[in-house]
Amino acid sequence: MFRNTVKRLMTYTFKPSKQTSSFGPSVWLEFSPLAIKYNSVNLGQGFPNFEPPKFVKDAMIKTIEVGGFNQYTRSPGHLRLVKALSSVYSPYFGKELNPMTEIMVGVGASESLFAAISSIVNEGDEVILIEPFFDIYIGPILMAGGIPKFVSLKEDETIRRSSTTSSHKRSSKDWKINKEELAAAFSDKTKLIILNNPHNPVGKVYSKEELQEIADVVVKHGPNTTVISDEVYEWMTFDGVEHHRFATLPGMWERTITIGSAGKTFSITGWKVGWCIGPSNIIGAIANTHQYIPFSVPTPTQEAVAIALEQPNIKDYFKELATMYQKKRDTLLNSLTQAGLDPVVPEGTYFIMGDTSSIKLEGNQGKDTSITGMGLHLRDWNIARYLTTEYGITTIPPSAFYCDDHQKIPENFVRFTFCKDDLTLSKAHDNLLKLKK
Repeated sequence: MFRNTVKRLMTYTFKPSKQTSSFGPSVWLEFSPLAIKYNSVNLGQGFPNFEPPKFVKDAMIKTIEVGGFNQYTRSPGHLRLVKALSSVYSPYFGKELNPMTEIMVGVGASESLFAAISSIVNEGDEVILIEPFFDIYIGPILMAGGIPKFVSLKEDETIRRSSTTSSHKRSSKDWKINKEELAAAFSDKTKLIILNNPHNPVGKVYSKEELQEIADVVVKHGPNTTVISDEVYEWMTFDGVEHHRFATLPGMWERTITIGSAGKTFSITGWKVGWCIGPSNIIGAIANTHQYIPFSVPTPTQEAVAIALEQPNIKDYFKELATMYQKKRDTLLNSLTQAGLDPVVPEGTYFIMGDTSSIKLEGNQGKDTSITGMGLHLRDWNIARYLTTEYGITTIPPSAFYCDDHQKIPENFVRFTFCKDDLTLSKAHDNLLKLKK
């Protein structure tokens, strides 16, 4: 009996930390395996399925062949890369960026965001998120003990209704933030607001006037509020729409961290190279945090990205990237329109929101094929599963990018991505047209 008592006392029980105990499977653990299981065309997860440009691959080949880049490099960023970033970005920011103090390289935009949020948010601080928001934002906020506050981008209902009776197409530009709702979200505890421009998943590119309205609210209601401007889709804007950087607005440089991504820029998401740009006092704090997360980003990938950015015609490449994606966007828009999914035309990114109001589910359709059991009570999740299993098209339910109280807002939408090769988009077209049969 004594031995059994001791054995019970010595039994090991694992408990996750308080900071992470609320985390569960993400939306990606439902739909990526489901796409594989049903051999579906995956227009869900936003990673390119085509090769990066030849000059980018050549940069990595050169790095490996030359050698000497197999050990740790400078923690806040490989010297050649931060200098290349300064050279490329200084004209866009209208100031000479100090590569040593105003730029930090992270393990993709995701770790850059994690290090930034961890460096800013204390327990009890409030963080404003604009819904729909990329789900990766929420983790580091909760781990820091922060309290997320939510303000929703909303489609102008008047314009939406007119699109059904006129030639006016639904557009991401018609999704707007209510300035009064944004102001009401601020309190004396507001430490941070996170913007995404161009915006995933809506595809909105904020006008300069809209950004100035946000800046005015920040100045008035959040004098000590820092701004993270996630601009990883900066080079993907369409139809002549211009991307404006929040940090270039009057008085915003001093409080803004701009996030960028080589993965999005060069179609190399697996290389995991991203960066923060901002004032030296903020970047210094983020760099100090970063050294305790990965310490440094792999040296070969940083060297190769630096070589790619040093190309004399790099600005031409940025334009070519936008042209390529606009063609892919138009291809998918055509398919969605023919399929009756009334798409919201994106001004930027490589995502499209499709309206699924025309699809009617019966019984357990979309529920009985779930892998994780997530989202069974949400229409957009069930529609996304139904499209995967019955029509061979995998999408993402946008309610995954909303807080629990607002998950019904996007129930008639699913998110498609068009960062795929032409063959994939052609297969997707054929499968989507089955919706009309």
